[in-house]
Amino acid sequence: MLTDVNYKIILDQIFDGVYIVDRDRRIIYWNDGAKRISGFKSEEVIGRYCHDNILNHVDEFGINLCLNGCPLHQTLADGHVREIMVYLQHKRGHRIPVKIRSFPLYENGEIVASVEIFTESFERAIKPKSMLVSVSKDAVKDELTGLPNRRMIDHYLNSKMNDYRDLGIPFGIVMIDIDSFEEFNNTYGKALCDQVIEMLGRTYSKAFRIADMVGRWREDEYIFIFTGIKHDALKMLAEKIRMISENSSLRGETFKDIEVTVSVGATLVHQDDTVDKLTNRSYELMKKSKAKGGNSITVK
Repeated sequence: MLTDVNYKIILDQIFDGVYIVDRDRRIIYWNDGAKRISGFKSEEVIGRYCHDNILNHVDEFGINLCLNGCPLHQTLADGHVREIMVYLQHKRGHRIPVKIRSFPLYENGEIVASVEIFTESFERAIKPKSMLVSVSKDAVKDELTGLPNRRMIDHYLNSKMNDYRDLGIPFGIVMIDIDSFEEFNNTYGKALCDQVIEMLGRTYSKAFRIADMVGRWREDEYIFIFTGIKHDALKMLAEKIRMISENSSLRGETFKDIEVTVSVGATLVHQDDTVDKLTNRSYELMKKSKAKGGNSITVK
């Protein structure tokens, strides 16, 4: 006969994250998969409440589900199984796209607990990885974030431009810049600012695998490249990037969480474009977003 200990041993072998809350939404179980995906150890969360914003779930519209529309809370109330795509916040602050499934546990016909299973969502691998096999990593990767660097981005954009001219394959780019970054430097210093840049890099690499490439353009700027995309879809992705950035933060044990927003400029390739014209246009659109006060998008 299986005991509670046996069940925990089994659940700890599951690659997905699993945690259980009681009727008061107090966390009573946290498996090794939850630790692997979120960065939080069981001793850091057992006994706390799911509405303490430990995972800080937000949906695709940026709504904080821990405070408004928590699937676990709803399942405790009505017993219905729920599935939803969300972005949880890692202990280090970056966002990770996951599919969550909540379902009730019964005892004597009454709901006594609710279970959430969360699985990392991988839309598809980033295309440029196949291009890095025979190339020195130092030549194509940004040292701080591990993402493609400016040299690699320029090379890839030139190949996309050739595909557009020769084969008619359209593409779009999104450029982002961290708002008030100079003030960040003055307030927090370079070391913490580097951690903010790293944190956003982790968020983008995990949350936007649908992109052909996500890379670091300049110090506090990133660029995204999307193939076969139309204006409305590009606008939607630009807004998603803004929302995910706003809901990411550098979490610290010795300092207050550092929250960030970004200014976003997005554009589709034009018939008379060069790589310079394309990137300059996205940069000017990003500056327009910054002129609006930041934390906004401009798409053309």
